[in-house]
Amino acid sequence: MPPGGGEIDPFELFCAYHLGITADNGYHIQNIHEVARRFGTNAASLRQTLAAYGMDAADLVHSGFDLASAQIDIMVAPEGISRRELARPLYDEFKNAPRRARDWAREMEEADRQIERTIGSDGRWSPPPRDRAGKQS
Repeated sequence: MPPGGGEIDPFELFCAYHLGITADNGYHIQNIHEVARRFGTNAASLRQTLAAYGMDAADLVHSGFDLASAQIDIMVAPEGISRRELARPLYDEFKNAPRRARDWAREMEEADRQIERTIGSDGRWSPPPRDRAGKQS
């Protein structure tokens, strides 16, 4: 239970656990134990709450929501700007993001193609040649 009793507010949980917004409106990615302490519960209960709210790891993986970009937006918030207010449209975006099954085989094949384009099929990276000015061609 959070301090004062009652349920954990889904928005506050999203802010703390997924966006790294601290109780004092700062930024610090927190692990599940830190967030659980903040809300006056334990990690197992918090995992259940995340699942009940559709915010656990599997929900994020199968969501069209770009969590990394959202975290960066919160991290670089200028001094004096409320991170929670910045998080409101991000939370709405997360809630409304399409859920989809991931095609892991296709994603792995694409990753393999990208690696081959980057380092070559022999597994050794060699940068493209440079011109006289030192720029890669």
